[in-house]
Amino acid sequence: MTEMHSKTNCPTCGEGIKPSWRLCPACETRLDTLACPLCKTEVKENWRRCPECEALLICRECGKRLAIGQPFCAACGSSSTGEEDPGEVFKDPVCGIEFVLVCGGVFMMGDTLNQGVETEGPVHGVDLEDFYMARYPVTQTQWGVLMKDNPSGFQKPDNPVEQVTWADAREFARKLTEAVKSPVRFLLPSEAQWEYAARSGGRDDLYSGGKDINTVAWYEANSQSRTHPVGQKKPNGLGLYDMSGNVWEWCEDTFLADAYALEAKKNPLIKDPGPDRVIRGGSWNLDAWSARCTRRFNFPVDFFGPGLGFRLIMVRH
Repeated sequence: MTEMHSKTNCPTCGEGIKPSWRLCPACETRLDTLACPLCKTEVKENWRRCPECEALLICRECGKRLAIGQPFCAACGSSSTGEEDPGEVFKDPVCGIEFVLVCGGVFMMGDTLNQGVETEGPVHGVDLEDFYMARYPVTQTQWGVLMKDNPSGFQKPDNPVEQVTWADAREFARKLTEAVKSPVRFLLPSEAQWEYAARSGGRDDLYSGGKDINTVAWYEANSQSRTHPVGQKKPNGLGLYDMSGNVWEWCEDTFLADAYALEAKKNPLIKDPGPDRVIRGGSWNLDAWSARCTRRFNFPVDFFGPGLGFRLIMVRH
């Protein structure tokens, strides 16, 4: 048998190639199966962006193909999701959680509309770096990929997971970080990140998405006393859903009544010792006032209930 008998031909230029080769040495056509680095959808050689999750397939900086499961280029560290473009989406390859780029900036945090209580002030300037916010609260299906049991009282796959403690939520984030195996981390949002994202990048929105709560939130008056599948109400200006209503969402910060008088201006995060952590967003079983973007509330770290869930952020290591 001659060497050529063990070869096939390149589908592009006809060059003789061995079955083990990954590319044609003549025209550089890829010969192995190509896939999106994020969602693993099969893609073509000439595609520059995934049609499913919109991730880049070719590094903009160095021109190399991005590896499967890596949201950043292994060669130069550039983002495979195009960080410079607001609204870009990263879909994690393990649980399928969609993360929307939130471009950082300075905003006035707190009760700018004068409808809250003392703990929502003083209104103060906060400067945040870019981060990715999950488009939806973590669902029961997504929770089940990494965690043993579904603790939710309203068990439906696309409803938010609830009855999770602060520690439960952080453990899920830790496991997702380990499972994705990329230079990114998944975390609970800081209180400042949460409010900035809920207010569509710092707008004076009463609720996350506008002034009409019935169009953007499940709350006491319209929820039929239960949670609902995520994403059924209108999104806010960043394409984020359910940040008002459905379930409260854990934040990373320790709750202090006077936090706004104490925290730093740049990327604030309160990590003081204390029994309670911040929750945001309101719930299916509470009134519209509780679903305001600036409403701050708190529960002990070991508390869980049918109106308490979470969503994650994604940042670089």
